[in-house]
Amino acid sequence: MTNKNYLFRAFQLSLLLLLLGGSTVVLSQSPKPNVADTSCDGIDLEKDGFSVRSSKINDPFVFLPWVKARERRAATQISTLIDGKPFLYASVNAGALKIIEDENFLPDTSEARVKLRLLVVRVENCSNKSVDVIYGVYSTQVMPVLSAAPESRVEERQEPEKSSGLVNVDVPDSRPVRFTPAFSYDSTNKLAGGGRFEFTRKGTTGLIGSGSIEGLASSEMQTVTAKLKGSVDDWRWLAHLDWNLHFDYSSLPTSTGKLKGGNLSAQFAGTSRPLGGGEIVVRFGGLVEGGNRQSDLVASRLTSDTVAASPYGAAKLFVGLTSRSKYNSVSGSYGLQLGVAGRALRVDWAKHLADVRHEFWYPIGDHHLLDLESRLTFGKIQTRGKIPLAERFFGGNNEQTFIASDAWEIRANPVIRAIPGSSFFRTPSGDGGDAFFSYNLTAAYAVWRKPLIPSELSKDDEFNGLLQGQLTSAEEFVKLYFLTKDAHFVEAADFIKTPAGNPQLRSALTALSTAVSAAQTSHPGQHANEFKGCDSSLRRATSRATNGEQSKGEKLYSYVASLLSADEDLLTEVNQRCVITLNGPGVLNGDPAVAQAGARVDQIRATMETEFGQIDENAAAQKAKEDMTFARRTINTILYDVNLYSISPVFVFDVARLEANQTAFGGVRYGPGAGLRLELVSAVHFTGGYAWNTRQGPGEAKGTFFFSMGVRDLFR
Repeated sequence: MTNKNYLFRAFQLSLLLLLLGGSTVVLSQSPKPNVADTSCDGIDLEKDGFSVRSSKINDPFVFLPWVKARERRAATQISTLIDGKPFLYASVNAGALKIIEDENFLPDTSEARVKLRLLVVRVENCSNKSVDVIYGVYSTQVMPVLSAAPESRVEERQEPEKSSGLVNVDVPDSRPVRFTPAFSYDSTNKLAGGGRFEFTRKGTTGLIGSGSIEGLASSEMQTVTAKLKGSVDDWRWLAHLDWNLHFDYSSLPTSTGKLKGGNLSAQFAGTSRPLGGGEIVVRFGGLVEGGNRQSDLVASRLTSDTVAASPYGAAKLFVGLTSRSKYNSVSGSYGLQLGVAGRALRVDWAKHLADVRHEFWYPIGDHHLLDLESRLTFGKIQTRGKIPLAERFFGGNNEQTFIASDAWEIRANPVIRAIPGSSFFRTPSGDGGDAFFSYNLTAAYAVWRKPLIPSELSKDDEFNGLLQGQLTSAEEFVKLYFLTKDAHFVEAADFIKTPAGNPQLRSALTALSTAVSAAQTSHPGQHANEFKGCDSSLRRATSRATNGEQSKGEKLYSYVASLLSADEDLLTEVNQRCVITLNGPGVLNGDPAVAQAGARVDQIRATMETEFGQIDENAAAQKAKEDMTFARRTINTILYDVNLYSISPVFVFDVARLEANQTAFGGVRYGPGAGLRLELVSAVHFTGGYAWNTRQGPGEAKGTFFFSMGVRDLFR
């Protein structure tokens, strides 16, 4: 009989908060033995003389190469420690968990993240005086602000290892190059195949952190993109800032020919810290690009302001708001493009795009998620000169994006899955639209699934209580981070940190120590206790000040606090023992050198106390609460909603409309459809189905089959 309950029900839960100073705060609770299982009920495995038959480690992210390598090393060490030996709680528990912790299954990144590591020990097959021991390792990392975006929800569902921050890591076992194959099909694009090569630099936060080359091709279509990317976190008032250099080439089929183009762009995008009580995040950015736009449509009908091919240049600005609640994720984006056909410095057209995206998910039963994703997009072009045909609006099953970003998608064309390729473009005035709207609804329900975190664990009251307690503690450490950014703290810490090589406080303490040593030399054998007490206080204060010089973040905060009345009050102690007692009446009787040096130390103490007392703790607490809002929700989603694999029926419903040159719309188009979505082990996902074209245009079919396939990390 298999024992599937947990040997240690208190678990070991470590919530690590990576502060920007580079330190790691570990919050943990030690496990306690509590055997409660039908096959081992009432058995004390150690006292009753059981031995360990076998041991193994289970980690849902073992398909990642560096996780697999670490698991193998840890498993070998644990096997040597306990396999075939008498069951001892000290070895099975503390000894084995120490091995797993030392392997660090959740390696450090160069980014500021909330990191969660959960280690669970369970036993199986308690029979014949032997037992199997299973170690569950569940780890996740969350970028608190970026997890607000709807794009992150897609990653959570389809790529939990990516949303958990376990892809781009700075560890020797990770490979800098990854390949992801991809396939898709519709009746216009035909069967297309390709993939994505991605490389990530290790151990650097430089200008370029990663790059990728991605392509997809069939007999009818080709797309190629290449990027060099970099980013920085916590830059002034921004939570995140990224930039990239991007090359793009595409040849997309319509029903009568192809749209072609290539361009090179440079882009930046920023994300604010949470606003509005931690509920809203602001995103913004811009780019410049240049290239060409071409078309070879058969019997094309061009409006008077449209050219079939032309050199091309543009500047784009874009802004957006995102928010995330317990079961909702909302994003609204606006993009403005100012373009020129040719090489002159002028504005030939302005393109406006508004894209609103909403996702609602709700668990109907354990990890059986109902997912509803809707998207509403508007577009408008104002033409002053000429515009390339390929820059007008072409709709259908091909989705075009306004900017080159993996983390921020702004849709740039009317999408209707019932019309294949880019075949939705005919208007009464000519080819290509200058205004559109589209609405897309996708509904899926996970009928069959395997949770990322076992249901027995996620439903455990003790675990949930411990998790929420750890998140609350983590918020306190975030508060500490913001306290270190307070201007008054910076002023107080400057007495320890500056000037470089000769900080004021250490210099003052050294001068006082020198004066006391000189006084002791001139009073040989006298006042031993008073000199000893002063020397002890000076050494402790000097040690804190010296350590503070080499520290930052919360460590610096603790050293500053230890010198003041907020903690150990070591500088007051120095003044009491060295100036008031040692240099007082009946001892040194006011040695001038000691008095002068002591006055300088006490002057620095008084100034530091004043500055430290003006630190705004309420503001720091509010900022911490806002920063942790999305982290809490994302961690809860990963633990309680995300599946490693699932099968979901899918229903789609699309509405789109297109116009040109202010003529009346050629009618609203509808595209209902149904299909099936299969996601397996965070490594492969399939979506296929059929969408009906209920109001056919000239030359259009009654509908189309659609299919897409993605495989992740093939070369591992």
